[in-house]
Amino acid sequence: MQIKLHKLVAGVAAFAAVLAVGVGLNTTTANAAGKKVADISQYQGNVNWKKASKDLKYAIIRVQHGSKGDAGYMIDSKRNVNANGAYKYGVPFGQYMFAEFTSVKDAQQEAKDFYKRSNKHTKFFVLDEEKRMPSAKGKEQTYVNAWLKTMRGLTDKPLIMYAGEYYANSHKLNFDKFDGTWIAKYSSIKPKVAGTSVDLWQYTSKGRVSGISGNVDLNKVLDSSAVNKWFSGNDKKAKASYFKSADDVTGIKTKKTVYEYKSTSFTSNKRSTKVKAGTKLAIKAITKNSKNAYRFQLTNGHYVTANKAYVATY
Repeated sequence: MQIKLHKLVAGVAAFAAVLAVGVGLNTTTANAAGKKVADISQYQGNVNWKKASKDLKYAIIRVQHGSKGDAGYMIDSKRNVNANGAYKYGVPFGQYMFAEFTSVKDAQQEAKDFYKRSNKHTKFFVLDEEKRMPSAKGKEQTYVNAWLKTMRGLTDKPLIMYAGEYYANSHKLNFDKFDGTWIAKYSSIKPKVAGTSVDLWQYTSKGRVSGISGNVDLNKVLDSSAVNKWFSGNDKKAKASYFKSADDVTGIKTKKTVYEYKSTSFTSNKRSTKVKAGTKLAIKAITKNSKNAYRFQLTNGHYVTANKAYVATY
């Protein structure tokens, strides 16, 4: 079935999404009274955040579209007022950028501009990857990787990738190194993307939210645990508490999803395997990197965090 994605208006793609948050999805940071999550851009006009907060659980706010020189280049004129409105009325939010990558350098610059223009209260960042530029010569994944590496160097907050089902599959997009997957497919059939599970499913464009004029896209939460983590971050990063000794430790059990790395530096290019919560791992040592962060070394030679918030010992 054909996917209906964000329509171009005067050469600019704008999208508005509402995420129907599943039963049992909780967060200590949510103050809003509603159960929906709306994706907001300047195309929603003047949002009445007082009313919207009674219908919204979360929001995702657009920051920009492309970069200078692109046909669709735009800095969202409502990015600040929407972020401030959401924060004022207790609606936790993430932010997104619509990509128009033409080169690795362009992808790096779009990431830097996006981060610089984002609001300090945002919980996470979304790469809206759904448009192949005519002048692009490399593989789309090469540009995605460049964006991701740049953002990992700028923030510790979750990084999510959005794409349409057809686009993701046709370009063989790899979501493994992202912290979440958001897929569009306007259908009654759940989306499927090779090599990844889908956390959020954008399935229609005819939703409604109080305080917002017109239709908005609706989404279904397919993995409430994953989506909950996107919105559960604190504005100020808590100081990590680490295990500092491996004495009498046989192994560890993950409390949350973690990653194995090939180095103690935990940079994106050294990331190896995604490990689900509840997994037991055998360890052979503990070590500390140059930034005084402790890591468990596994019997396979890889490293995982020794942060007590993420792992337990046995």
